[in-house]
Amino acid sequence: MNSFPFIIYNINMKTLYKSLLVLTILTLIFRTLTFFQYSLFISIALLLVVHWIPHILYKTEYVAYIYLTQVLGTTCGFYNLPYYDKFMHFLSGAIFVIIAYIILKKYIKEKPLLMIMMNCVETAIAFLWEVFEYSGLLLFNYDASRHYTTGVHDTMQDMIFSFIAGLIITYIIYKYPSYIDSLYKLPPDNLELSSQQSHI
Repeated sequence: MNSFPFIIYNINMKTLYKSLLVLTILTLIFRTLTFFQYSLFISIALLLVVHWIPHILYKTEYVAYIYLTQVLGTTCGFYNLPYYDKFMHFLSGAIFVIIAYIILKKYIKEKPLLMIMMNCVETAIAFLWEVFEYSGLLLFNYDASRHYTTGVHDTMQDMIFSFIAGLIITYIIYKYPSYIDSLYKLPPDNLELSSQQSHI
């Protein structure tokens, strides 16, 4: 089963994954040779983590997300484009809710509780990311959160965009869990509504 968003194109996902990984490495090498930045280390670390986590191995959308955020966004300066940052935070909210669903579904069998916990995990990750950006400002004077120009507004907007995407994906998972399960090769949905359990 091919993974979303390439499902309609019937592309060999393993080949696409490896091609994207090679493109990412070549971009990092090029940027290292032309202009050294500490963000290269962040990009490389994230790629290594994603590449070696077995549960998300060959999930092209995760490597594509890291390529869009760290390689193009931070290293190549795409975050200077209008709304690029907001789009990436929106995308991150969707991805982290899906990851939370994949992990938490094994442990939480009540559907309403699972939906709440998925959004709690996504919100916590969005918060930790903003702390990470603020740490970059304090330690390296790298103003990813645009503290000097927008104050707290950028941070709040980033978290709101991430939260909205999380809610949208949560609704899709709630209404169509078998679709997400089939994309990620999860066991069939055996979640119960807690209200149905209490009447039995």
